[in-house]
Amino acid sequence: MVHLKNINKSFILLLFAAILIVTPSAAFNTAVYGDTAGFNPELHKDAFTLVYSLSGSEGISLDANITKYTDPSVDVIFMGGDDTFTPNTAAKLEQAVKSGKIFVVSYKNYQDFDASLPATANGTVKDAKYLQVTDPDTTLSKAIFSGLRENFPNTDPFSSRPNTAAKPGSITLLSFDNKDPALLYWKYGNGYVIEWTLISNQRYLNSTEADLINARLMTFLLNSGAQETTSPTTIITQTSTVPVQPDSGSISVYSSPLGASILIDGRYYGITPANLTSLPPGNHIIRLALSGYYDYEGTVYVLAGQTTHAFGTLQPLNQYTIPPTPVPTSAPPIIIEVPATAEPTPSGPLENPGVLVAIIGVLTATIGAAATIFSHIFKGKKE
Repeated sequence: MVHLKNINKSFILLLFAAILIVTPSAAFNTAVYGDTAGFNPELHKDAFTLVYSLSGSEGISLDANITKYTDPSVDVIFMGGDDTFTPNTAAKLEQAVKSGKIFVVSYKNYQDFDASLPATANGTVKDAKYLQVTDPDTTLSKAIFSGLRENFPNTDPFSSRPNTAAKPGSITLLSFDNKDPALLYWKYGNGYVIEWTLISNQRYLNSTEADLINARLMTFLLNSGAQETTSPTTIITQTSTVPVQPDSGSISVYSSPLGASILIDGRYYGITPANLTSLPPGNHIIRLALSGYYDYEGTVYVLAGQTTHAFGTLQPLNQYTIPPTPVPTSAPPIIIEVPATAEPTPSGPLENPGVLVAIIGVLTATIGAAATIFSHIFKGKKE
């Protein structure tokens, strides 16, 4: 009989953490200021609850509502808006993160958070051609990027971007082509700070990829309680899986035109093109929708451990099709009216009126001449 004390404690911790991630006991409360780096709370209502949100257009609005973000019930704070809030507000946010929150900072060089950010910025460099998974062989990278690409080309480069460097103790998950950190995080007090250093991840990642990366990383940090060393590629204690189920499958969805909303069994999964993971095996109803086009709907069968490809063509609305002109099986007779013409000119000389007139004229002249001669002769005899 095997006693519980003989079971490896690390295995128990890993199993317990994995159960927490796959089946969270309660949703994590989230507060947003401006941008969320592609994370969509609407797709993760079972795990994340959006409790407060500001547009991020004015720092004064964050100053006035700072208690909404520092409230002990808030687990995740997204920081991606205007940086005109006061240093006092910044200090309150940093203190709240130290108490055990997740702090996600995107695309901003917030000077007031310099001490808490895992990367430093120094000038600018030419924008990168692509992003890449920094170390795809680590357990954490395999979990975060499961089912996704390892290389993400830049579809619309800026002329330049901030030049960044990772601080000692931080862990880089995504890097630019020149090895600068693009996505990294580190421990800050009892909490964690996640930083996206690029200007916009939409130029590298599609909506599904950005959403999944954020959701998986936050879930891992909130549930696992992992302890990192100063090495950016070494994890001491961490879960081996994230919400991707071993008996699930994937669907690569494409459409013509691109950019259509994807709904699987009535649930929104982003826009095309996209690689959707963690789908249960079996038949699913897929619908593609795009403004100005008729919806495309069909079925797709998902196999466990495999990727199924789905493609739909959306037809434009109000498209007028000219009906074909019917072609008769036999053409009707064509009647052509020919105007009456003069009788053909006779070919014989005596049948030609012109010749007859000429002959009559000659005969008349001859008779006249003969009469004249005759009268002269007759007159001479008489005398």
